[in-house]
Amino acid sequence: MFDQQGDSLPLSLIYQLMKALHELTNTMKGRLLFDLFPDEMPALLDNLAEVCADFHTNQEDYKKNWHDGFMPFDYWFSLSEECAALLKKHGQKVRKNSKVFSDQLFYGYTALFVNDRIVKYAACSGNSKFKQAVELFYT
Repeated sequence: MFDQQGDSLPLSLIYQLMKALHELTNTMKGRLLFDLFPDEMPALLDNLAEVCADFHTNQEDYKKNWHDGFMPFDYWFSLSEECAALLKKHGQKVRKNSKVFSDQLFYGYTALFVNDRIVKYAACSGNSKFKQAVELFYT
């Protein structure tokens, strides 16, 4: 199997592509998304870091206007802070390595925050194939 540039895909990616969609874990989806769209990752990660920073800076405003019945603001805020810490801790590795990206950002409850941000980022992305992949994985 080959990617968009004609390069051979890694065996781990081929294995993931062969699984049924409902069998993919958050970590597998994250890695697959990274491996299929590596050029989209820098902007996605920049957006993720910006959202985390905005949450931190404007915490009180967000808290006052929080009307999401899915999860209390304080918990969502803690996921944002955890995500920001992971981005800082893993720096360039999370930008260059699909395994680090997926293992760090899509493990545990932080994946809830990251998945939400991916869906929101994709809605504004100019890459129609990326939008379709995100829609397929997350909706």
